[in-house]
Amino acid sequence: MRTGNIIALRRLLGGKADRRASADDLQGLLLQVVFALLMIFMIAYFIFVDQQKKTRAEEVMAVNRQKLTLALEKVAEDYRIRYGLNALMTQGTDGKRTFEPDAHVQGGRLALAPAAKSAFAGGSAAAFADYAHGADLAAAWRRGVFAAAGLSETDLTDDAEREWLEKAIAENVEQVRLDARGVQRSLAARLQRQWVEDPKAFAGTDDVGAIAELLKAKSLEKITEITGSEVLP
Repeated sequence: MRTGNIIALRRLLGGKADRRASADDLQGLLLQVVFALLMIFMIAYFIFVDQQKKTRAEEVMAVNRQKLTLALEKVAEDYRIRYGLNALMTQGTDGKRTFEPDAHVQGGRLALAPAAKSAFAGGSAAAFADYAHGADLAAAWRRGVFAAAGLSETDLTDDAEREWLEKAIAENVEQVRLDARGVQRSLAARLQRQWVEDPKAFAGTDDVGAIAELLKAKSLEKITEITGSEVLP
């Protein structure tokens, strides 16, 4: 290479324009250029790989969350069946579940059809037993969700994903409890209303407060009588 080109290259790279530059000087400069380009390439490559890993992790997390969401719905449905809720509650097109106690209370007493009575009695007893041990119930839900999703604890590699799952399980456990409790309390409230409509139920009782307490105690006693277990708190 001509000496003039070497001098120009040294100037470009910030070196002194020494006319005595040799071929060795040029090779050194070229090595610096190659090394700088290699570093740029390596940095770009590692940024690309890191971004790909993050994208892949996000995709896996999204798939896992979808599986877990469907699994949660399945487990919740299993517990609703276990507690007899599907035999008593109806689900609208909007997904909202409701319970109408009027059809199950007649003449101031519970008048459940045989199948509904069996589901209500067995389900109420199962619900009381399960919710008496909250930690065990949550653990059982967790095992059920993982099994239904086809996943394991090690598949959750992100703390945010674990926190989301714990919160989702807790919310579903509580919602099922509220539904089971709601059915029991609705039946008790309907009994109270029918008793209020029959003055003979309070013969000899003049205290309004005493009547209210009597109504509540008597209605819950009837629920306990048919289920063989305490009403959910």
